[in-house]
Amino acid sequence: MNDQQINKADSLVLIRMEVTDTLQIWVEESRACNHRSNSTPELFHIAFPGEIMAMSNLNASYTRAGDSGTYTGKCVRTYDASPFLDYVRTETYAASTMTHPLHHFRIVTEENIIDVITITPPQIEKISL
Repeated sequence: MNDQQINKADSLVLIRMEVTDTLQIWVEESRACNHRSNSTPELFHIAFPGEIMAMSNLNASYTRAGDSGTYTGKCVRTYDASPFLDYVRTETYAASTMTHPLHHFRIVTEENIIDVITITPPQIEKISL
């Protein structure tokens, strides 16, 4: 997962999300936070190619201000520990049936907080138009 470029953005806007065989998310830099003069916002495609054990898409307006958990990253976060990961480990049998550890990734946009529990890191690519 190469999240360095996407995590340079001040803020992201969710453009589209599809859940088929692969969870796919398209986001772009917020136009309000785009500090590069005379340039269009960067567009990114985030794909989770593996099996998704749990997913949550929350309206950012209804989330609590404090973020609990231990993570790295800004717009795309990788959690070492989190209440959502604890919940999935406790309330499902996903952790006991997987041969690989579960990972919690969070995509933070201006209006959405998308949490994903999977064993496979997302593939992130910058889309050139």
